[in-house]
Amino acid sequence: MPRTPARPLGTVRLDFRPGSRTAEDLSVVERVGNALFVASDEGAELVRLVTADGGASYREDAAFPLSRYFDLPAGPDESDEADVEGMAIADGWLWVVGSHSLARRKPRPGDGAAAALARLGKVRRDPNRFLLGRIPLRMDDGQPPEPVRKHRGNTARCLPFKTGGNALTKALADDALLAPFLTIPAKENGFDVEGLAACGDRLFLGLRGPVLRGWACILELAVEEDPDDPNHLMLQRIGPDDAPFRKHVLDLDGLGIRELAFDGDDLVILAGPTMDLDGPVTLWRWTDALEDGNDGPVLGDRLVRLLDLPYGERADHAEGIARIPRAGAAPALLVVYDSPAAGRRHGDGVDADLFALPSRYDPANSFLA
Repeated sequence: MPRTPARPLGTVRLDFRPGSRTAEDLSVVERVGNALFVASDEGAELVRLVTADGGASYREDAAFPLSRYFDLPAGPDESDEADVEGMAIADGWLWVVGSHSLARRKPRPGDGAAAALARLGKVRRDPNRFLLGRIPLRMDDGQPPEPVRKHRGNTARCLPFKTGGNALTKALADDALLAPFLTIPAKENGFDVEGLAACGDRLFLGLRGPVLRGWACILELAVEEDPDDPNHLMLQRIGPDDAPFRKHVLDLDGLGIRELAFDGDDLVILAGPTMDLDGPVTLWRWTDALEDGNDGPVLGDRLVRLLDLPYGERADHAEGIARIPRAGAAPALLVVYDSPAAGRRHGDGVDADLFALPSRYDPANSFLA
């Protein structure tokens, strides 16, 4: 039975530079200090916005091409998209991950039958999508946090990657559960990373696909610096049979994962359709996720449904979340949208929503409709 979506506490205005298309395709958002970092699933750059009014609004003040930090296989051209679908800030690092997915071409308006079918028959592999790396953040007093290639002995590093994939996809090629989905495009239940949360050197990757008999998947990784290469990271062998990952599966009512964020030791999960559908969109809490060192399902009361979020018809697809502390109140969750509705747009800017973040689902909570 459909549930009534939560009502936002309010909106946060995000203003971008003139001519920017970032607002149209927001896929991730992270907050640190007086700044937000966002990215689009088009292009290959990170955008910083800063606030001068305590967080009611933010304005873009800088953009940072990913080629400044990583040797992108497709070259430094921003038009060669990295499909950034996850971002996390932890311990002075800004982590970023591409979708690791294949993409099927879409028919264009006006295509005849033959042209439309020909485009649908083409699947591309964008090499920059296999990015998984971290960038040092320089945080000087009075200045917005800035991603830099080197800072205080730390250097931007990533898993080595190329057109065909990276160390993670190579390892997954031998995994009986996930290997069959590596050659299936995104939005068709193929392998598709759309969430990232970090704690120290532990990473949690949320998969939009595949959803397996209704169960979504989170991959847990642990990384370390490659002692022989100053630009690269290595995966640690943390899983069963020395696998460089753990698999956690979660029953999210048939939905895939669209973003992750830590709230203490809990993992907050934004869930939405795996296929190219508008909704539903729900928010979940995996309690004590950091204490779980095992493969397998997340069961019982450790997985709590928190909220149902609103969505539009071919618009307002919730894609990114960021935890926002509030003095004297429970934390809030900032939600940004891909394909924002016309009522959310203003010039080169867009409105994000701010929701109260409950510790558990309670239909009597005042912020629920």
